[in-house]
This record gives sequence, structure tokens and C-alpha cells, in this order.
Amino acid sequence: MPITETFLILIIVLDTAGSLFIGAWLGRLLTRYPFGASGFTGVEAMIGRHGVIKSVSPERIEVVVDSQVWAASPFDPKEKLEPGDKAIIKDVDGLKLIIQKKD
Repeated sequence: MPITETFLILIIVLDTAGSLFIGAWLGRLLTRYPFGASGFTGVEAMIGRHGVIKSVSPERIEVVVDSQVWAASPFDPKEKLEPGDKAIIKDVDGLKLIIQKKD
């Protein structure tokens, strides 16, 4: 069976469309989950991250995490927190991080 010009053009168009679809899907997959990392977002993504305490006052504690300033409260109310201390995020309560001083 000889290959006609129309059949060849159809094969090229379908091959190109399929390659673009697979390439876009694979690129998106590798961008979102590089090296098999899980795709956590929201609260799950914050827990376990590290930050630096920016300021401490009786009514507010501010922590910098990934260059963003967050309101925070201590995991242990008796713990003494100072500006410049490193902290680990233990939980999230609304828009407030629950932090513990990193030793």
C-alpha cells in the first residue's frame, strides 16, 4: 500500500499534537513534583519548615518564613522567644503559625 501525501500529513499532524500533549503533561508533572516529592500545599506545606523570629511583643510574635512575615504563637507558652531565634513550625491555626524554638 503506497503512502499518500494526505496520509503522511495526517501522521505528522497527529504525531505533533500527541508530542505536545505528552510534553506539556510531563513538564507539568516534573515541575510540580520534582524528584518524586509529594505535592503538599496549604497547612501541610508549612508544618516542619524553619523560620526566624522577627519581633516579639506581648500581643504579637512575627516570624519570617521563606521571606514572608507571619503572625505566630509559641507551641509551649513558657518558652522564651527572642528576635533572631530560629524556629520550627509545629502547626497552623488559621493564619497564625504555632512555632517552637529550634535548639
